[in-house]
Amino acid sequence: MRRRNWGRIGVALMLLCLSQTLTAPQASADGTEAGCYAESCQGMDPYVAGCSWDAENIAQLNEGDDLQVELVYSYSCNAVWVKATLDPAYAGQKSFYVALWSTPTIGGAQWPRGTTKWLTPDLPEAHTTMGDWQGTNKACWNTVETHWDPAPLNYEGAGGNLPRTTGQCTAWQ
Repeated sequence: MRRRNWGRIGVALMLLCLSQTLTAPQASADGTEAGCYAESCQGMDPYVAGCSWDAENIAQLNEGDDLQVELVYSYSCNAVWVKATLDPAYAGQKSFYVALWSTPTIGGAQWPRGTTKWLTPDLPEAHTTMGDWQGTNKACWNTVETHWDPAPLNYEGAGGNLPRTTGQCTAWQ
């Protein structure tokens, strides 16, 4: 009489099932698949890539009721981006730059990641492209230029005395 080794068969079946689970793409609530994950999301549009369905606001700043800037995180894509809304009736400053700023987790220089967006009363809503969550990130707005950080780790140039009245950032996340 022959005995089967059910232990080996069970382990083989378990590994087969596990391999299918580990290689399955991330699926969204509406049944679509996310088009990227973590580092592969850098520079991609979060709405086109399918990352917005589970997006969560992790930091926010407001300039009165006129400007709202959010740092947004997607669990399914493990990526971040900035979403901003300007009240078109805002009678003060007419235009703003909005950017996602990052610095590597292991340290190093900070830089704007992805595209910087321009908000005006005619274009009152915008979002940046995504960055990898593996760094440290913040959402910023300014009125100077695309690569201006209104709250850098330290100012270089101008003797370190540049005014901080040209924008604002969320805390690093």
